[in-house]
Amino acid sequence: MMFRSAFLGLAAAICLAACASAPTPAPADIRQIVSTTSFGMCVGYCTTRLEISEGRAVLIREARGGRGAPQNLPAQRFTTVLTPDEWDAIEALAANTDLSGLEPVIGCPDCADGGAESLAIAGTGQERGISFEYGAAIPQAAPLLERVRALRARLTPAE
Repeated sequence: MMFRSAFLGLAAAICLAACASAPTPAPADIRQIVSTTSFGMCVGYCTTRLEISEGRAVLIREARGGRGAPQNLPAQRFTTVLTPDEWDAIEALAANTDLSGLEPVIGCPDCADGGAESLAIAGTGQERGISFEYGAAIPQAAPLLERVRALRARLTPAE
């Protein structure tokens, strides 16, 4: 019995040492994060596309005409420079966001004019994305979504 306990203790110590010295996996090489919003029953600027990549973020807003609304509103484009620290933080959040276990469409995006939102992460050899109801809480992506939504708000002009 004593030999068995000693053996199990030694095996546990070896396993712990192996785990402690195992190399940390390199972060995914994230190239771009894209987040969109859209509203079907909308007049004016109804869709946005936020493209985030190393060094910059670009928000593109497009209009939809309707009764009494201007038909030819031009697309709007707002760009901001991301500092290396900002990009590193966003890239780390994206690398730690696992969308693989989620359905590509969650809930009922833009049903009853609630709006739709999407999130896509593109890295070396991989692209993953989901669509969901506007403003929905997606626990697997919560930190990244919070950061992306704050960036969208920062780039969207006050109306």
